[in-house]
This record gives sequence, structure tokens and C-alpha cells, in this order.
Amino acid sequence: VPVSAVRGTGLDALRAALSAQVDAVPPAPDHGRPRLSVDRVFTLAGFGTVVTGTLRDGRLRVGDTVAVGTGGATTRVRGLQSHGRTVEVALPGTRVAVNLVGLDVADIARGDDVTAVDAYRPTQLVDVEVALLPDAPAPLKHDRTLQLFHGAAEVPAHARLIGAESIPPGGRGAVQFWLARPMVLAAGD
Repeated sequence: VPVSAVRGTGLDALRAALSAQVDAVPPAPDHGRPRLSVDRVFTLAGFGTVVTGTLRDGRLRVGDTVAVGTGGATTRVRGLQSHGRTVEVALPGTRVAVNLVGLDVADIARGDDVTAVDAYRPTQLVDVEVALLPDAPAPLKHDRTLQLFHGAAEVPAHARLIGAESIPPGGRGAVQFWLARPMVLAAGD
């Protein structure tokens, strides 16, 4: 879309093109088991602890009891905001700010998850299929330690290749990751 910020031309066409792209995106699936990967944690005067992130796999409602992190601690949702508006229900696929009752900022960190109670079991062992990029500088070898990025978390992961000693650039293979700390993961992530 041709646009000139100097002359201010083409901006309406750009807005229309962006709006059409957004309208074409299908709604995020609602599997009935919400999880939010925390990317920010802060305290707001008069409200307490607030976390933000993108909600996946289900809806959050004001009053819901939720699990925080991988230690099994639970708390209640005091308030929700989505895209700058106060809401009673946050939908999957949306950015959400969640005000949590009785939780201190030190109790939660970037990369932790807020989930429905008993909906997920944190794990340190995960089986994946890895597709190595064709321009990767080297093959992925058995017993290598990598950094796994998931949601807002970054965790060292020991890669155990299944049925091969290495995966060449451009190749695919089955890998079992042993994570340095438990994480909340779901099939298809």
C-alpha cells in the first residue's frame, strides 16, 4: 500500500488494508482450559499485583480461581482488562492484564503461567519434532543443550535425539527435551 508519512497520503488505504487483514484472521480456539504466559508483572497502586500476557486455550473470568507458576499456588482473578478495556471475560488470543488477589510481585515472574486450576501438569520432559533451518550453521547433535523459548519463558533444554545422532541443516527429527525447570506445555505448542 503506497503511503507517504510526509504528505499524509495513503493512510486511509493502509488502515483499510490492515483492518481487512485483521478481519480475515480466524478466532483463536477455545479449549476450555485457559493459560496465560506472563510477560510482565507489576504492582498498581490500589489494585495490587497485575500480570500481562496473551491468553491461550480458554477464557478467563473475573472471580476465577487460577494456578500461578508451576508450584501449585492458587489465587483469584480480581479484575481483567483486554486491549485497554475493563472486561468480565477475557477471550483466547487476546492481550490481557489480570489483577490477582493476594499475590506479591515476588511470587510470579516473566515466563510463569496463569492457568485454570488442574488443567495442566507442569513437566520437565517433552517430546517434539524439530525442523532445522536449511541455513543452520551446524547439525543438531544428540545430547546438546539449547535454549527453549515458549510463551514468554526461556529455559535451558537438554536435547536427546530419538533414532539419530544428529539432524542436518534442513532436516527433521524427533527430539526429547529435558527442561532445566518445569514448564506448562500443551500438545501442538
